[in-house]
Parts: sequence; structure tokens; C-alpha cells
Amino acid sequence: MIENGDKICVGVSGGKDSLLLMEALKLYQRFSYTKFDVIAVMLDLGLKEQDTSKISEFAERIGMEFQVEKTDIGKVVFEYREERSPCALCAKLRRGALNTYAVEHGCNKVALGHNREDVIETFFMSMLYEGRINTFAPVTYLSRRDVTVIRPLIFLPEKHALSVARARELPILPPNCDIAGHTKREEAKQLVQHIAGLVPDFEEKFMHALSTTETYGLWDNMRLKGDERHKR
Repeated sequence: MIENGDKICVGVSGGKDSLLLMEALKLYQRFSYTKFDVIAVMLDLGLKEQDTSKISEFAERIGMEFQVEKTDIGKVVFEYREERSPCALCAKLRRGALNTYAVEHGCNKVALGHNREDVIETFFMSMLYEGRINTFAPVTYLSRRDVTVIRPLIFLPEKHALSVARARELPILPPNCDIAGHTKREEAKQLVQHIAGLVPDFEEKFMHALSTTETYGLWDNMRLKGDERHKR
């Protein structure tokens, strides 16, 4: 995921996973033989005022450059477009804004804090609501922007992320959206929790299925494309 000379932009939501990723990358940077730089940015969606001072203090404490980028994504989604299902459009606009920020600040990689449950929930959302098989990949190359998205925490169980975040006393912010907790992702989360209650080690088996060619091999196809890019 990380190579010599990389400059990585961490997308910060204010949640436990992205804050944990910030600190994890700075800790890794200290002892890694791979030399890389890392910065962090939080997108202000223009919805409600948020006090990000604690995150700024946290970033300063761990020695990471951190900025809050103002956007009008909230207005576009909820006022101009009046989307009935706003989450998909919001996510698309946030990805675009984050990638643009990364490119403008000389970053060749964007790091996101998606955990294991995020991967599984997205798989079910894609299958049930879009009729296709798709989910996050550990590494995704975006040719239009010449940016690679990496997800270092993709195999980390959410409960472990929460436990470490609490132990490290990370300055977690509450969700800054009125429909948080009432989305399709929340429905998928409840479905995954239900299946996990029925099938022992469901999450581990699901992640194994995603990453092996003997079964579906979804990620292997994505990795092959990345390998071909590096050869060129």
C-alpha cells in the first residue's frame, strides 16, 4: 500500500476509524524503512457548525499537518438537488472533493479509514440496492486523477477500532448529518449483525471469500489491474 516517496492524504471524518488511521500512519512512519509523508484533511460539508479544535490539537500532538476544507456539498445534496436518497450523491461528492484536495497538495495516495464491517456492509448494500457485486478494495487506482486510494484498516474489526480509539482517548466527533443512523447503511449494518449472530466467524469467512481466487476473487482482479499499471 505504501511505497518510497509517497505523499499520503488521510481523509478525516471525525469518526473513530479516520482518527485511528491518522495516528497509526504517524506511528508507522516512525519505524518504517519506507519513507513517506502524510497529511490529513477534513471536509466541512456546510451542514452544521462543528468544533474541530480537538482534532487540530490531536494532529499537532502527533505531528501531522491537518486542515479543514470548506465545501458546499451539504447545500448541493439537501437544498439544490433535494435528493430522496442523499447518501450516494454525498459520498460521490466527498470522494471528488477529497481527491481534488489530495492532487492540489501534491499527494499521490489517499488513505481512508474503512474497517472490516464497512467492507461487508457495502457488499450487501451494492447487492441488495444496486443489483451488483461490489465493495471496497484495499487498493484502488483512479486513472483520471492519477491517485491511488488505500484502506490500511480494511481487515480491522470495528469493535477493535472502537476499543483502541477509547483507550487512546481520540477526539471523536458526533455525526454531522441529520439522517445519520437512518440510512441504507444502517439497514445493512443491522443485516450483517443478524447474520453474524447466526453464523460463527461470519466476518472472517466473508473477508476470506473476498480475497481468495478459489471463490470469487473480487479483490484479486483489482490487484491484477494495479500490477499491470506498475509494470507499465
